[in-house]
Amino acid sequence: MKDTNAIEKALKQKISEELREIVDSFTNDVKKISDKYGGNMFYDFKQSSGLNEGAEFHVDGINKVNTVLHRMLMNNHEEHMLKYKSKELLNKLELI
Repeated sequence: MKDTNAIEKALKQKISEELREIVDSFTNDVKKISDKYGGNMFYDFKQSSGLNEGAEFHVDGINKVNTVLHRMLMNNHEEHMLKYKSKELLNKLELI
């Protein structure tokens, strides 16, 4: 059972790294815009529909934007990615 837990933990780490790369790429592009043209270092996140319509929060700086986006992607995609990557791994093991 420890092996299964270790495999799942390793897959989750890979998922986190993959999503971190996506977020880093985006926030690096945002930083380039800010460096080139200037702008505010405060970023607003607003919900435009649903139960909390109009709900918003602010983050100060690109590092916090990075953290918020990574957490958002992990919350919304980690389980689906884990199922997909687990299935891929099982398919590879059947070939051996």
